[in-house]
Amino acid sequence: MGSRPVIPLRPLGLGDVLGGAFTVFRRNARVLLLWSVLLSGVLGLLATLVSTFGQRAVQSRMFAAVEGGGSGADSIMAGSVTLWIVLSVGLPFLAYLGRGFLVAPVAADTGQRILGRRATFRGLWALLAGRRWSVVAWILVQLAAGVVIGVLFLVVLIGFTGALAAGNSGIGGFVLAILGMGLGFGVLLVWLGTKFAFTVPTIALEGRPVFQAAAQSWRLTRGAFWRTFGIVLLVQAMFGFAVSIASFPLTIGAVLVGGTFDPLGQTGASSGVGAGGVVAIVVGSLLAIAVQCITDVLSASVLTLLAVDRRIRTEALDQRIAAHLETGQPSDPFAPAPQVARPPWPGQPGAGQGQAWPGQAWPGQAWPGQPGQAAPGQGQAWPGQPGQAAPGQPQPPEWGGAPGRYPPDGRP
Repeated sequence: MGSRPVIPLRPLGLGDVLGGAFTVFRRNARVLLLWSVLLSGVLGLLATLVSTFGQRAVQSRMFAAVEGGGSGADSIMAGSVTLWIVLSVGLPFLAYLGRGFLVAPVAADTGQRILGRRATFRGLWALLAGRRWSVVAWILVQLAAGVVIGVLFLVVLIGFTGALAAGNSGIGGFVLAILGMGLGFGVLLVWLGTKFAFTVPTIALEGRPVFQAAAQSWRLTRGAFWRTFGIVLLVQAMFGFAVSIASFPLTIGAVLVGGTFDPLGQTGASSGVGAGGVVAIVVGSLLAIAVQCITDVLSASVLTLLAVDRRIRTEALDQRIAAHLETGQPSDPFAPAPQVARPPWPGQPGAGQGQAWPGQAWPGQAWPGQPGQAAPGQGQAWPGQPGQAAPGQPQPPEWGGAPGRYPPDGRP
């Protein structure tokens, strides 16, 4: 027996998206947190602890090499710098891969919850069969694109610097050039990130290959860029604030362990500070990772529901889900489908009176105010209300079928 679907079958507002994300998490918290801990929490905790304590050890080694001098000082310095780069970049890179992949199982679980079903840990892994490597490939494509954009930024920066130097521009010109280029590349990254935000949810739900999923994300955000960007920004700001509060003990511990108050170890208080810093690091890391695991799941679910909302508005996904819940067909309502030209949802800006979505009306059903139709209360009901179909005509799908049963045919 399934449970009640987490969203209504209509275009979703901000409240529907946030409420649906929290409902998805609440109904399957144990499974989703297990995924989050394995993919985001463990790697994030290792990256935090190893980078913090490792950088402290590298710093001490470099100071010892400088003070000792000798022929091997240069080799020690080079090795220390290399180790510092690995600790600072390599481990956070692995943590990024884990957090990027986490979107896929959360998207799969969100899709099951929309259908009123409950997924297990193994069930989510099975749902992603044939789609896991596509998710990994997309993450690698993003990283490669980031490297290309970074190299392009450096090339443009060097070119601007050379031009300004040749023109004998002052320091103000250099600062303005760097700020302008940084802003321009930042806008480019935000724009691309928003346009391709639905790629991983599309891979997980529709099973499209990498570049087809990216093209689908591009289409879904067409005409809804600012709405998508605004909601994602709002969610990231809220969750980021929560993580920053939880990370406060971690920040204090990193400051103490890093020797910020005593960088050269001249005060003789390093031993006491070190013990307190270690405790703050461990406690702060656990608290921050716990909050981060929760917010990662919620963020991925919000992203999936935004993608579903766009498919409802452009592909009539709501009708396919309703038909699936009522009759079992189509067997996979999230499968790729052609776009459907639909006017604005009634009650939304731009929706005219008496205007129904194509394919939304059932036999004997029409919106009030259409030619030949009676007004409400005069033998004609609004769509979705009992009695809207003519006698002898099939009734529209109704949520739940028998009381307390979702979906109606009792599928798990």
